[in-house]
Amino acid sequence: MFRKLTQWFKNSTVNELHNDLNVSYVVKYSGKACSSDQLPMLIALHGDGDTVESFYQTALDEFKVQARIILIKAPILHEMGNVWPYSADQYTEFGVAFSETVDSLAIKYPTINKPILLGFSGGGAMAYYQAVKHGDSYAYIFPISGLLFKEQLGGRSSKPGAKVFAYHGKSDEVVSFSAGQKAISLLKKKGVNVNFTEFEGGHNGLFSEMKPEITQEVEKKLISL
Repeated sequence: MFRKLTQWFKNSTVNELHNDLNVSYVVKYSGKACSSDQLPMLIALHGDGDTVESFYQTALDEFKVQARIILIKAPILHEMGNVWPYSADQYTEFGVAFSETVDSLAIKYPTINKPILLGFSGGGAMAYYQAVKHGDSYAYIFPISGLLFKEQLGGRSSKPGAKVFAYHGKSDEVVSFSAGQKAISLLKKKGVNVNFTEFEGGHNGLFSEMKPEITQEVEKKLISL
């Protein structure tokens, strides 16, 4: 079982407990928002080996609209840092705990509509997984430089829910562009509504050439909630 493989390590900020897993996350606010406001919620998933603080400072620091940003820490402690699950068994157990956490957060904090999910690299893979298995928990999902294989999905999928806006660099040297294309094809076969944007660049396009465009698109969706 996944809980025997790893501990979802506690964070000094906030924790939730689901399926015997401690879900660690940090809460940030963009624009002039404060903690008591009713706000749209953005769930953000960093890449493998990154940290929530680093991801916030490099990927989400240009948001101007008011929003509550929840940065969830990857659960598996690896030599490169905290990483996201990969096997079907891990996805099944962790994916349910993740979805339950998101549902709880949307109730715990005064939230407008359903949350938006954004994930990069390993976090992008989890975003793809959530789109197929728990898509009705989200308003929109933004997987960036991610992948997803049929073998990782396990059992029955959910009904199609959130529209997916996916991004992938054609020169990605970490997660190949073809892997991103296969993930899109898999989602479409599962009935998920997907908009796929390919760009000239590598794995870290979220932090460089695509950052303004992705930031603007997510902001539009946050405002629309």
